[in-house]
Amino acid sequence: MFNKTCLVIYIGNGYSEKVLDYSGSYTYSVDMRDNRPNHQKMIYKPLKSLGYKIDTALVTNKHKYFQQFKEEYYAIDLDYDELSNQDLKFLGKLYQFKVPMLWGPGNFRSGGRFLKLHYDIPEYDMYMFVRADAHFKIPINKLNIDENKINYLWAETDFRFFTDQRAEMEEGLGSEFWFWNTYNRVTGNVFNVVPKKYIKPFLSYFWMEHVSLHGMLKDLHPVISYPEDVHIILGLDRCYVTDQRFCQNPVFTFNKRIEK
Repeated sequence: MFNKTCLVIYIGNGYSEKVLDYSGSYTYSVDMRDNRPNHQKMIYKPLKSLGYKIDTALVTNKHKYFQQFKEEYYAIDLDYDELSNQDLKFLGKLYQFKVPMLWGPGNFRSGGRFLKLHYDIPEYDMYMFVRADAHFKIPINKLNIDENKINYLWAETDFRFFTDQRAEMEEGLGSEFWFWNTYNRVTGNVFNVVPKKYIKPFLSYFWMEHVSLHGMLKDLHPVISYPEDVHIILGLDRCYVTDQRFCQNPVFTFNKRIEK
């Protein structure tokens, strides 16, 4: 019997062909449907076992098969506009104002699309944000999710701590936790769980990606504070980075087809 409701919202790149990686080192293609069996096993089935009635929404790039994907996923309508170049420039300037040192700006698109919703997001007890190309290693009911708080996976550090530059970074910053201690940097665009009472402030800062938590804590304290309102799912025993080329993690990989 279902006594709670959850909206699973897919974000990021739902489909693309031969896209250049952000670092410019390779091109890749993505089709989020490749992850569907994994997500049914690792996300939807565990949610149902926890008593959630689940709906799905797509807030991804509006690719050429977007409407077809909505039908295949039985997704509810969330009407939004894609971010324009002008939108991205504005968010870039706003980010620079909020975070002058520019640590971890991301590309603003995944969370920024929620700023372009035509109306308020429908009401559910819980919202789960899932990056469309993420392939999960464990079911979400095995994660230490706090259903009463805003959930991020981990404290995010710089990828150079997982390369031969680690000694140089430690000498300069002292610890891989420098980014967490300075900007509460977190994994910003792969997996979040947010209860209803926090959804509006969360969506207002989601565009800031890895420093979205920093933005909320800086602007909204004491309404939102850590750890009273925020939960780090993997705790603070160690840091990770989102980029799988440098650091593997116990929760997910990315399901991309590398072209070259």
